[in-house]
Amino acid sequence: MSALEERQLNQTAFRRLAGSINQTYPQGRFVAIAEGKIIADAASFEELESALKAVGQDSVDVLVVQAGVDYPESAVIFM
Repeated sequence: MSALEERQLNQTAFRRLAGSINQTYPQGRFVAIAEGKIIADAASFEELESALKAVGQDSVDVLVVQAGVDYPESAVIFM
């Protein structure tokens, strides 16, 4: 699977799982999604990095979100 396909899969999974994430995890908790499913969570980003390394993943390769945060569908980034 290409990096773009993985990113799209994880974005779709997040939209599907957002309600569950917000009900299951405390507000502000970091949650990592890879291959369309939640693979790790932690109270801080640093702890999440360690948890991801323990399962052979890296935060640059997965979607990381925070429970309770309302993310927009799209954003404009100025360069």
